[in-house]
Amino acid sequence: MKFTHISKKEVFKNDVITVYEEKLALPNNNIVTWTFTGKKEAVAVVAEKDNKVIFVKQYRPAIKKELLEIPAGLVEKGEDVELAAKREFEEETGYKANKLEKIVSYYGSAGINAGQYHLFYASELEKTSQHLDENEFLDIVEIPLDEINPYLFEDAKTIIALTYLTYIKNKKGKK
Repeated sequence: MKFTHISKKEVFKNDVITVYEEKLALPNNNIVTWTFTGKKEAVAVVAEKDNKVIFVKQYRPAIKKELLEIPAGLVEKGEDVELAAKREFEEETGYKANKLEKIVSYYGSAGINAGQYHLFYASELEKTSQHLDENEFLDIVEIPLDEINPYLFEDAKTIIALTYLTYIKNKKGKK
């Protein structure tokens, strides 16, 4: 299938998001306008400490409620994604990850967003202190891994991370 990109214009931009409208010629020769956000990358980290998973609980204005999710944040321009994951994890949780393993990179919603999530597993944690942004408010919640059902969470990155963690634990237990 051949799609032809005719034109693209920026219709909105702030520190977090850029919105574009792009004219496309479809394989059936119809011309459509597609609206999507730019390529802002994000990192997320799932971590265990003493068989407990570390979560953050924070209010999400877009859905008007608090969510329990794994720590995450945006990659700064030119920043390496692994360094961004370490930075965000320590800023939000107050733990330094001395070991970080990449799990997967994925598109959260490729139909409307060009950015990728980079998901990591952190271990060998060292207690430091939180360094939250001025307008960032969250609580740390630790839940024993054996009490977690990934599918009771509502956040996609958290569900993916917990599914991975459950898979790895089950795989190690069968060896």
